[in-house]
Amino acid sequence: MLGLGTTGAGWYFSGVATEVSHDKQFPLTVLDVGDGTVTLPRDEATVRPGTWGLAWKGGRALLGPVVSQDARSVVRKVTSVSHGTLVKGARVHFDHWVYEGDPRRALGLEFRDVTYPTQVGAMPAWFLPGRTSRTTWVIAVHGRNADRAETFRAMPAVHRLGLPMLSIAYRNDVGAPPSPDRRNHLGDTEWRDVASAVAYARSQGATGVVLYGWSMGGAMVMTTLRRSDDPGFIQGVVLDSPVMDWNATLDKQASARNLPGFVTAAAKRVLQWRTGIDLADYDQRRYAPDLKTPVLLFTTDSDSMVDNRPSYEFAERAPKGLVTHVSARADHTEAWNVAPAAYERALHTFLTGLKPRADAPSPPAVRSGATGLLRRAGR
Repeated sequence: MLGLGTTGAGWYFSGVATEVSHDKQFPLTVLDVGDGTVTLPRDEATVRPGTWGLAWKGGRALLGPVVSQDARSVVRKVTSVSHGTLVKGARVHFDHWVYEGDPRRALGLEFRDVTYPTQVGAMPAWFLPGRTSRTTWVIAVHGRNADRAETFRAMPAVHRLGLPMLSIAYRNDVGAPPSPDRRNHLGDTEWRDVASAVAYARSQGATGVVLYGWSMGGAMVMTTLRRSDDPGFIQGVVLDSPVMDWNATLDKQASARNLPGFVTAAAKRVLQWRTGIDLADYDQRRYAPDLKTPVLLFTTDSDSMVDNRPSYEFAERAPKGLVTHVSARADHTEAWNVAPAAYERALHTFLTGLKPRADAPSPPAVRSGATGLLRRAGR
């Protein structure tokens, strides 16, 4: 009976790991509104400095700095309300994506809705033109159960450099073709959509690409790099709170749910059987010594979703000078939010320093002074 129970629990939690869900939750209640401010319950997120969004059904606001706080609440400046009315008692979501809609509505950036061909069908993407198409493109890959809005925060910095940017949807996204089993495969099949986006960029005149992945998007980007038939076409990689080892991250998430170790082990075995994924293959530390592509790596010291120790170890094991590692005092994928200017300086320095690999095998270092809540970590 114990064996059956363990297998059943493993089946359930493997299902949680592979579930496709795009539901939006509104866990906070607005305590007060007035005089250009909003009062929210105090927690680790609502007291953080920086730039954030506040979303509710039918509305969204841009939040500025903390005005005051006490043991139970925090008062923040409301910089703007894009739509809707913010009222006391509203159920809201403190949003690190900040923006919503499309690049024009959210950021005033011109773009085109395009599709690129994949194994499962025509996949939607936003294309933001650069000064020319015949240059390096940035391909942005959001995380698990997220959407293209996660990539908004990088768009202004890329746009200022005049680089084209392709922000892609992939299988099982809202408005995108589903996978055959309609389940999330932790990037093990989804990476093929990234590879298809690279092929699309090449067909449209790109002379190279930079792959930019958030969370599970980071795992997909690294897999695309490793399995590429032409890795030299990938001139750089940007990783924001990436999953660099699924075993470690699943262990972390199981521990947060107080799962016994034997249940976690069973869940991982069932997960591998259900999806065909080899979790060991997604330990990117194994491949770090062979890295030849410059990487800009953002991690956060309070990441509640992803075990970031493999990221630190990846940076240590990679050839010297190839990984620029920047750490932030923030939670998962929130390095930009707590220090937007410093994040964008690091990104600008990295992207402008990229050259064809034969000419410049090493990326530039982040300039001293581009820190604040961001700090250079490791080597």
